[in-house]
Amino acid sequence: MLLSLVIWGWFAFLMLADYGPEFGDRAICRGPLVDLSSEDVECRDPLRQWPALLGILALAVMVTVSAAATMVYAKVLSRLAHRDRPGVRPQD
Repeated sequence: MLLSLVIWGWFAFLMLADYGPEFGDRAICRGPLVDLSSEDVECRDPLRQWPALLGILALAVMVTVSAAATMVYAKVLSRLAHRDRPGVRPQD
């Protein structure tokens, strides 16, 4: 779960944060989700291009689904272990 949170945070940072050289008090290039019209040559960061961002998004989704499935599986096994414990009578 922690890994999925880190990857989602990284994805959000890449989508929203300004980057590139500083001009005055802020960076020249805006995040891809904030401003899609950054056509400047200095704004061509490979991690800010859509194919890389979609790859990071796919990785985040896969890790999240895997973590959720593992958590559900662990809870089911825990409930089955408590139900089948010797000496415990089932409730009617």
